[in-house]
Amino acid sequence: MTIYGVTDIQNKPSLIKAMDIAEIIDRRKHITLGYFISSKYEKQIRPLIEKIDREEKLAKLNKLKQHQDLELKKKLEN
Repeated sequence: MTIYGVTDIQNKPSLIKAMDIAEIIDRRKHITLGYFISSKYEKQIRPLIEKIDREEKLAKLNKLKQHQDLELKKKLEN
């Protein structure tokens, strides 16, 4: 995987056309901002992204349900 800095992309936007998969970093803050994946890989990656999305939503719903259950339990105890 190739690593590109934000400044590199700002100075030469045509780099994006040459990228397949790349990590985008901010060299000043030493952090990874994200990843670039070319649209030609969309068919392979889309199902994975949707699966992760579903799992994250289910986890949030379960956490919300647990919180609501705790509140209900507290109300019933009082």
